[in-house]
Amino acid sequence: MTWFSYILVPWAAVIAVLIAALCLLFALPTWLLPRGVRERYCFWTNRLASWGILRIGLFARPQLKGSEKLPIGQPYLLISNHRSFVDVLLLIWAGHTQGISKSEVFWFPVMGLLGYLGGAVFFDRKDPKDRARAKEEALMLMHSGRALHVYPEGTRTRSRSQTVLERVYTGLVRAAYDAGIPVVPAAVWGTDAVIPATNRGIRFGQKVWAQFSEPITPEDYPVFEDFFEAAWGRSREMVHKLKEAHPHPQVDLLE
Repeated sequence: MTWFSYILVPWAAVIAVLIAALCLLFALPTWLLPRGVRERYCFWTNRLASWGILRIGLFARPQLKGSEKLPIGQPYLLISNHRSFVDVLLLIWAGHTQGISKSEVFWFPVMGLLGYLGGAVFFDRKDPKDRARAKEEALMLMHSGRALHVYPEGTRTRSRSQTVLERVYTGLVRAAYDAGIPVVPAAVWGTDAVIPATNRGIRFGQKVWAQFSEPITPEDYPVFEDFFEAAWGRSREMVHKLKEAHPHPQVDLLE
């Protein structure tokens, strides 16, 4: 990074916390409402915070495609590749979804609590019982009308040359399939040029891409394996096309 970027890193951190704290003030009164109800009133605070951190804290320039295909106002599970922490901000704001994340994220100052109030689901990835609990909580939220996003890869891709990981986890997608909840394929790109998977530094003012496809409905696929391949295959295809159209910049923090 340049010396100017190093100067801006504290700016990004302070702005992120301030924006999240301001949004949390509006979200906190919903704590008294039960899970599955409060999210309809305070999810907008999460979207506002995500937009503010992206545009004001990171000076990122989101490029969206297919957002008109999102079934806003209906429950759905959005699946996407995963390259950076920035993916979460991008999909909360542009995908109108809340995330499913490891339990450590809940303890992020201000942002963890804000995410929880807005509908984020946190779980211990090493605890099978907690994974099962998180799946049931996610289904409950979607049945109540909320939309969530999940990364089938389970972790961030750490190589610029690799678009998606080979190993995927299908548990929540299968649960959505069994419950008759549509899955929206999505793809993100360029987010690791802002904050890489190694979390080494920030590069400001970058374009980041999010692309969405039509929902894949369970009733069109009698077999789950065909359903998953249709959805995840479409995400992979969009990622490959984004990579071809927008090659990564050669920046030192990505090496």
